[in-house]
Amino acid sequence: MTSSDHIDLIASEPPTPLEGSSIEAWMLADDMTFLNHGSFGGLPRAVAAAQREFKDLLESDPYEAIWGTSRDQLLAARSSVAEFVGCTPENLVTAVNASDAINSVLRSIRLKPGQSIVASTHGYYAVTQTMRFVADRAGAQLRELPLFPPLPDEAGILKAFDESIDCDTALVMVDHVSSPTAMKFPVEQIVEMCRDRNVPVMVDGAHAPGMIDLDVEAIGADFYTGNLHKWVSAPTGAAFLHVDPRHHSRIHPTIISHYLGDGYQEEFHWLGTRDTTAFLAAPSAIKWFDETFGWSEVRRHNRQLVSWAAGRLCEEWGVTPLDVPSSSHECSMRTIRLPERVREGFDDIEQWRAWLRREHRIDAAVHDWAGEWWLRLSAHVYNRPEDYVRLAEVGLLF
Repeated sequence: MTSSDHIDLIASEPPTPLEGSSIEAWMLADDMTFLNHGSFGGLPRAVAAAQREFKDLLESDPYEAIWGTSRDQLLAARSSVAEFVGCTPENLVTAVNASDAINSVLRSIRLKPGQSIVASTHGYYAVTQTMRFVADRAGAQLRELPLFPPLPDEAGILKAFDESIDCDTALVMVDHVSSPTAMKFPVEQIVEMCRDRNVPVMVDGAHAPGMIDLDVEAIGADFYTGNLHKWVSAPTGAAFLHVDPRHHSRIHPTIISHYLGDGYQEEFHWLGTRDTTAFLAAPSAIKWFDETFGWSEVRRHNRQLVSWAAGRLCEEWGVTPLDVPSSSHECSMRTIRLPERVREGFDDIEQWRAWLRREHRIDAAVHDWAGEWWLRLSAHVYNRPEDYVRLAEVGLLF
């Protein structure tokens, strides 16, 4: 990775805040400097109000909400989400989160002894654990590509996947935007490579919806999942799974209920008594951002702000960003190294995060990855440059 790649990931100036984007429009605590939208998202007040309407119906007339109108309401919500992420609603079903969707796929695939799942060392740990579980149970193996710093460029990433796929590969799992490193993977090219070799691919797009302009069908993966509670800012518990029609008959939800064998949509629609109001409110989140700011402006603002913030913190703390390929400039997250003095002052990286929250009311994601300690910055429309300046000023005062 060259120094020019680092420059591509740094912005010289922060963006002008978008009109109507202040923290008052969000349910977030106004005394917390929240730089961690990428982990759990945040909820606009307008979207919380939309969910409240669905909740009121659920609590006032459970039969009507759960059995009477739920099918039509979920179809309308699925259609809205499908249009937003670039697919047809027939191939998209609801999920609680990306881990839920990934479990549905991995537990439906029948691995054979000696087969393998190919993934990378950038994966979300919960997903890695699930892959390890299903592989061990079948006498198969999980093969993690060791993509560590200095990171390869996109051509090198493709080469690593290409060299790891063989006749025993049952599935390739690839992040669209990785959780610990905020690296955007060349998923379109990886999917094409695997298709040519008749190997199924699942894309973990937990961070992609809302962060980048998404076209699921154009990507062409066999399986794709994305969270809506993160960058779309829907309520907690809203996600989706997209399955190519070729696989509908063999993919089942993790909860088997009344409609087993009645088809992909039927099986995923009814999973017993549950609260679907988070997903029902997702179209309100999509609409709120579109009408209030415009999605292209949201993405432009967020990537410019996080690019500037990463540069400012690196300069103040004398550290460098993770050397991800420059295509990651589309993302609203950046990962930077923490100074060595943080490691000297705390036994565990989560202790530093807890100290930051307790003493300074600042929250940001941290990772112990590849033998180093990392800070993952997020930026959404409610964040301001002074949030990151404050982190730079107090983050090492322990």
